[in-house]
Order: sequence, then C-alpha cells, then structure tokens
Amino acid sequence: MNRSKKISMIATALLCFILKLSACSNGKTATNEESAVQKQAETNAMTEENQKSNSSETRIYKDSQGHEVEIPTNPKRIVLQGNAIGDLLALGIQPIGIDRRFIESSVNIDKEQKPAQDIGFPTNLELVLSLEPDLTMLSYVLDKEYEEASKISPVVTFDGALPLKVRFPVIADIVGKKAEAGQLLQDYDLKAEAMWKDLRVNGKITEGETAVVLQYYWNKTMYVMKTGALAELLYQPSGFGMDDKVKALQPNSGPYIEVSNELMHDILIGDRLFVLHSADKDAEKAFAELLKTDLWKSLPAVKGGKINFIEDKWNYNDMTTSDMLLDEFPNVMEQ
Repeated sequence: MNRSKKISMIATALLCFILKLSACSNGKTATNEESAVQKQAETNAMTEENQKSNSSETRIYKDSQGHEVEIPTNPKRIVLQGNAIGDLLALGIQPIGIDRRFIESSVNIDKEQKPAQDIGFPTNLELVLSLEPDLTMLSYVLDKEYEEASKISPVVTFDGALPLKVRFPVIADIVGKKAEAGQLLQDYDLKAEAMWKDLRVNGKITEGETAVVLQYYWNKTMYVMKTGALAELLYQPSGFGMDDKVKALQPNSGPYIEVSNELMHDILIGDRLFVLHSADKDAEKAFAELLKTDLWKSLPAVKGGKINFIEDKWNYNDMTTSDMLLDEFPNVMEQ
C-alpha cells in the first residue's frame, strides 16, 4: 500500500470517529435538554397544583356577628366594604373591590398596584357579583346586605370601628395573615416608642403635657375626637395625656363629641391643641374665619402657641396610614 493511500485511510477513520463522537455528544445534550424541559414542566405543574390546592383549602371562621362561615384559607379575590383598606394593603393584599371614598380621601391612594373597582355606597351587589370574589368582608351591615352578599361568595363581618391594635389582628386572621400582623404591630410599637423618645429628647414634649384633638368641618361644625388615628397615636403611654374633663366627655354620634363656639373654653382643655382640617376649599374658608374670632384667639393653647394643624386624611387608623403617620408626626410638631 502506498503512502498516500495509507494517509487517506487514516484520515477517513479519524473522520468517522469524530462524527460518531459528535453524534453521541449531541444525543447526550439533547437528552439533557429534554430532561431539563421535562423537570421544569413537572415543577410548573406541581406549583400550579399547589396554588390550586391552597386556593381551594377552606376553614370555618366565626365572625363578629356569630356567623360560622366556610372561607378560603388564603383568599385571593377580596371585596371589602368599609375603610380598612390600608389594613389589607399593609398585609400585601390588593382587594379587587372597595368603596373608593375611603381611599381617595386618604394617604393610601397611591398604594394600590391596580386600582380596585368601586363597589359604591350602598354596596353595588351586581358589581360585586361581576367581580367573582372568593371572599367578601363587611365592616358594617345594612338591611339585608349580608344575606344578599352571601349568595355571591362567603361573607364575614368585623367591627371596623375597633382600635387599630384590636381590629388589625382580626382582619389579618380572616385573610390568613395573623403572623404577619403580629410582626407589623410589633414593628409599629418599636417605631412609635423611638419617635416619642426623640420628641422628648429634643424638647418638643414636656412631661405630663396634655393634648386635645379637634376636628373641623366645612359647615363650621367642630368635634373633639378621642379615637381615630391621630388620637390613638397621641394618647399612647409615651405620648400626651388627656385632661380628666375631656375623658368625661361622651360622644354624640359614633366617635364625635360636638363642640359649640360658646363651649370651646369648657371643652378644648389641654396644654396643646391638634386641629384636623379638610383640604376642601369650603372647609379651608370656614376654618380661616374661625381663626380670626376672639373666642379662638383666647384659647390657652392658641395663646401659648401650642397649636398644630394636620390634614384629616391622616386620621384613618388603618395599619398603613398609622405607620406613615409616625413619619409625618414629627413634621407636624415642627409647626
């Protein structure tokens, strides 16, 4: 065999070996890719199955009116009636239907990922039906609202007028976020304690100082508020005290204790006066007129320069607003 033929045969054999090796490698790669795709598909299927399982799991819940209701363990499509929207947002839950009055006049307006549908007041149950909720939450009940809403989805009631630290755990329990609520309240307490400490160290508050909260409306009516976000913040153990005469006042309707011009000096008793006012133009005009009156100017807190103003959008006592108020309040005290 001549030299050139021998080289040709060797080259041919080498080429066959390389092609065979390449085919094996490609086959192995293809097998690995197929295996990876199959594993991903199995993972996706398991995740989807777990999500379906979680969303279909239910439990029996006894609500504020004694109804024992079978509700989703982890509800995904919640319709909320009432002003506790910031409680759900704090828990990372975006309701699909709300009474938008309570968010458009609050500091929570930009906290939604996607604006929830407006269910109106009274609640538009036809709209609620179209939203296909898996849970409806009612903070109060009108007429046969509970019975009608129960035909659409499981319904639970809760008392929306309860103080933050009582109501928030209840709402969290309903939506399966009880542990998260406990942590949020713990963080809130620590943050509040630090804020009050800083205010005292910086001389913004003196020991034993009392305060009173006044709400002023466009129609020139005014009320003392002993509950609500601002009051709940002010009257914490590390905060301001409440004069005994103010403690003895009884609400006229809900949390409102009406104050007439003639009784301002008998009711607005405190070292410091916090005034909640609306950004509404008519309210601002009426409020400006009040500030010019001799009765107002002669109030001890006003004469002493210890009066602070804050927009009433801060007076929602949901978890989101209450936490944000801790950041805002030191600015209010700078007035």
